[in-house]
Amino acid sequence: MTTGSWTTVREAIDFAWNHIQSDEDPLNEREQADGDRYLQFIVATASQYSLFSFSPEQPEFLPPIETSRWLGASGPDIDYDVAAVQPGVRHRISGNRGGSSYVGICIYANDASGDAKAIVMNVDVDHLVNEHGDFTYEFEHPEATRVIIRQYFHNRHTQQRGHWLIERAIPKSHLPSRLPSTAEVSGRLAMMANSILWNARLNQLWGADLRHSPNQVVLQSAEEIVAAVPNPDVTYAFGWWKLRADQRLHIHVNPPTPADGCHYWGLQVCDRWFQSHPDRAMNINDQNMTRNADGSVTLVLADTDPSHPNWIRTYGHTVGTMFFRWLHHTPSAPPTCQLVEIGLR
Repeated sequence: MTTGSWTTVREAIDFAWNHIQSDEDPLNEREQADGDRYLQFIVATASQYSLFSFSPEQPEFLPPIETSRWLGASGPDIDYDVAAVQPGVRHRISGNRGGSSYVGICIYANDASGDAKAIVMNVDVDHLVNEHGDFTYEFEHPEATRVIIRQYFHNRHTQQRGHWLIERAIPKSHLPSRLPSTAEVSGRLAMMANSILWNARLNQLWGADLRHSPNQVVLQSAEEIVAAVPNPDVTYAFGWWKLRADQRLHIHVNPPTPADGCHYWGLQVCDRWFQSHPDRAMNINDQNMTRNADGSVTLVLADTDPSHPNWIRTYGHTVGTMFFRWLHHTPSAPPTCQLVEIGLR
């Protein structure tokens, strides 16, 4: 019987709702609406992942979908294709890299809590492709449980998405066809409940101590981000922001030089639940920002238009998180932040 598992799912949803409602900073009308949407998104994502993906006997990539992929600080400039694999089994990924700025394959193992976070293998697809952009990558690892392929885009309108598939060394036709058992269905419901709980509590798991010293960012390597599933090719900077309607946050960056080999860098702003909003102007990358005369960059986080080309709008939110990403580069120091009262210079 799966009744007990459904009880666990209902309890997880109740916990998530209560966690959103009882946030330490009061919710205004906009934040309340986005909090309700967030709960819908994490339930949709958890249901989708537990029901339609993660069948390691017959792996396939679950492509990102508009209604549920922008959780857990996922980047608006990034697509994530996820598949489950079996430990100790040889797998083959083949396809074409497309026209994105970067394609990377990461293989993860489960950590002590059962979540796939530990990186065991990774490769930049540009090291594999032929002159037509086609590639094949085979891997086998005794601890492998999940594969994520990330694509970074500077401009989604002009860059074409890549395509690929994953298969076991044993063809699918050689695998027995069977219906899932009651225990397996219960396990998937438990996975759904755990996913809801993890997403609901992410703002307590990742950088919670920085919430009480907002408007600054600190550098973080992939190894230091223990709450999420990081990319080992990326250095991150993370912080909380907190603004009144009469305040702006000026963020000053010394960008990498061409000699540094950085293939992408940018800032992503999230709400207090680490939720991205790609339908809003809440991220900026190195190819769509304006630089200062000395080559530095100033980004302005504000709710109202500051008449600045690098404006990132908060859309009525008063508190949230922000993330810098540098692909194939580690800056010597994090960006600096300056809180500015409107009307002051």
